[in-house]
Amino acid sequence: MSEILKREMIVPRYLTQFSCVGPACPDTCCYGWQVPVEHETYTRLRDLPDRELKPLIKSALHRGDGKSGSRDFGYLSISTDASARCELLSDEGLCRLHAKCGEAILPDICANYPRMTKSVAGAYEQFAMPSCPEVARLMIADPAAMTLSVATQPVRKRMVLEIAETGKTAANEEVRAFFLALLGADVLRVWQRLALSLLVAESLEQAMSAAAPDSDEDYARVTRAVLDDWQQRLADGSALDALAGWRRNQPLHLRALAAASRIRSEMHFNRPRYLALIGEALSALGLEGDEAAGDDEAFRRLGQARLSDARDAALGRVLLNFAHIHYYPLQTDKGLAHEVRGLCLQFLMLRFWCAGLALSRGGELSDADQVELVYLFYRTTIHYQDYLPRCMDAFEQAGLVQAEHWLLLLPD
Repeated sequence: MSEILKREMIVPRYLTQFSCVGPACPDTCCYGWQVPVEHETYTRLRDLPDRELKPLIKSALHRGDGKSGSRDFGYLSISTDASARCELLSDEGLCRLHAKCGEAILPDICANYPRMTKSVAGAYEQFAMPSCPEVARLMIADPAAMTLSVATQPVRKRMVLEIAETGKTAANEEVRAFFLALLGADVLRVWQRLALSLLVAESLEQAMSAAAPDSDEDYARVTRAVLDDWQQRLADGSALDALAGWRRNQPLHLRALAAASRIRSEMHFNRPRYLALIGEALSALGLEGDEAAGDDEAFRRLGQARLSDARDAALGRVLLNFAHIHYYPLQTDKGLAHEVRGLCLQFLMLRFWCAGLALSRGGELSDADQVELVYLFYRTTIHYQDYLPRCMDAFEQAGLVQAEHWLLLLPD
């Protein structure tokens, strides 16, 4: 059985208020997804003597592709009917295994979801994924949802993402803290936070390329010089002045977002509701169906489709949460700017579809409307991990190959 840790962790306010709503949830965690089962739990489930559960487990539990000791040694299959959910779920949407034997017997991912925990140089952080409808609801409904505090939280040891400590850890933590503070600066529009993040990432990459630091000390020195320069620019207002002349390029915007939206038709999603929402948004914008509006009409409709400050701020909280979870922008070998562009991609897609849905529904979205789109978007990105990379490819094929191109799409 996986060791349970109880640690003081940095947590957002919404997580202290979260609890599974069970049958009241509009979805199920395992819809359309074969749940991976680690080797230890696979063996424990296979040998469970319970008479009632044994035939269900025999039907649902299968050997996976993982090697001995792996986290994907086995999996729980989904039903073949329209519900496409784990075979251990009851008709009421509750896990029979959990109800009969308690949380301790569940596979790690079932016990952990939707929480994500990481440890950086011994400091623990726990956030949750908005692919869970209740997490998305708490995050979107509460302007203070991302307020951080320290709380004692349990977590299975195997489910902690350990970020390796290196000689560059202190400098990288300064980079991460800078980007997180910028993404959380709610005095700015979300597009401004992302645009500035792009510029800072480029500055850091250019400075590293020019200096080619050959020691951790040099790396830290170059990093701090760039961050100090941007801190000064933010303080004196010159950073925002650099964005003053940027305007959205509507033809490029429509071309890129339409191309990314078409990716859904090239993949075999099992989320008809997600497809319906995107279709509704595109139709309202004149970009869907046999009678799609011409460019002029699509530009006119897009000009009418504006998000309110509340909807924009909610997207900002969702993106900030993503950044906290994914150790943004440092958990990649593709560079800072690449990670920032990935976050911009999510924002542009969600803003575009939110705007289209708002237009379709009379000019404004409710919290519930936005929650539905957000949770389905992130659920899809988890179950189909090539989805966002393919959307990024579509953006690049539409002409977004340099940082300044992204700055032509971000403004409101």
